[in-house]
Amino acid sequence: MRLAFVSPLPPAPTGIADYAADVLGLLSPGHEIDLFHAQEKVDAARLPAGAAVHPASELVARHRQHPYDLAVFQMGNGRAHDFLYEVLSRVPGLLVLHDLVLHHARAAQFLESEAVRSWREEPSSVAAREAARAPLDAWRKELEYAYPGRGERLFEAHLGTVGDLLPYAYPLFHVPVEASRAVAVHNAFTAEAVRSELPGTEVMCVPMPAAAAPVDPTAVRALRVRLGWDSDEVVVGVFGLLTREKQVETVARAVARAAARDQRVRLLLVGPVPDPGRLEADLDRIGVRRLTAVTGRVPLSDLATHIEAADVVAHLRYPTARETSAALLRVLAQGRATIVSDLEHQADLPEDAVVRVDVTDDEGELTRAILRLAGDPGARARLGAAASAHVRQSHAPARVRDAWEDALDRARRRPDPPVREWPAHWPRP
Repeated sequence: MRLAFVSPLPPAPTGIADYAADVLGLLSPGHEIDLFHAQEKVDAARLPAGAAVHPASELVARHRQHPYDLAVFQMGNGRAHDFLYEVLSRVPGLLVLHDLVLHHARAAQFLESEAVRSWREEPSSVAAREAARAPLDAWRKELEYAYPGRGERLFEAHLGTVGDLLPYAYPLFHVPVEASRAVAVHNAFTAEAVRSELPGTEVMCVPMPAAAAPVDPTAVRALRVRLGWDSDEVVVGVFGLLTREKQVETVARAVARAAARDQRVRLLLVGPVPDPGRLEADLDRIGVRRLTAVTGRVPLSDLATHIEAADVVAHLRYPTARETSAALLRVLAQGRATIVSDLEHQADLPEDAVVRVDVTDDEGELTRAILRLAGDPGARARLGAAASAHVRQSHAPARVRDAWEDALDRARRRPDPPVREWPAHWPRP
């Protein structure tokens, strides 16, 4: 099959770029694949040898000149995916929906546009207000299209309130889904949510690629020594983009409470830090700064070593865009004893592979789970073994490849979606 694969690519600082490289490695032997992106540079060493790489702005012209059998779009709730909105409705194909909620990133395209930012900086300017009208009206119309009769209220509420919880209740995936032949997701909850909101949508669930990386135990010991930890100390790790939604502050408070009972407990934070000043202030205020190592983003080649430097992993998430977390699958693959938020979209994780904590008492339940696991190395080993076995079985390369081949074939055989009365700012096929 001749495929157009449209996605952020390595080294873009998003997990979906890493995911794309993994999937391409599985698919490239059986397909002719052209890659389309919108970034300054691409790490060709992590992509299939010989794959043609093009700017996404060339997709439509290349498709007209030599039609692809299928275009595949990797869509997530982050600004790295802004460029997809210009092309996915013009070449209908397979939409891979990594997040059920797209609203935050989509709204930012309008609210962070130059015209709207200029108006914010000079709110009394009539000229600035008029210039901001077009992007704001476009967003308002998109809200009204997706949520008839509620768009104006959502628009006013979003502009007039502090915080970003509202978009989680209104995910704003309607037009991207309607513009696609079929949709692929990574968990059953998201699949059912899309079908429920847009009946008749062809939705397929494909497992996310994940596998354990080989790790030298001496490298793990050396890392712990470098971070200042003895072998008998119990390290609680948090991995991935350290956003507010990862509940890092809650984890830090739980570690502080656990360390008051068990002085061996430590905290390891690995991943990009959007607001370093706030994180440092939180760690100082909570009283765990001396117990904590913050590494920032580490090279992918070093990530597994950092994961195995943790005895326990805390992977909380609230609020959630209902994503299947690649960071979570990586720690499970490495056999770490992992504590997760008890959320519906993670129901496919086996009961014996993780410890679940209720989001209504996440700090208390996390504290108790840390203390229980800190005092029971056998329980940690059993959890880790079940976690790695789950990843080996459910996310094995052959299983991922077969599911993707089925999704590609089904999407290729589907007709283009019917033309709908989308807001005028949406590109047409």
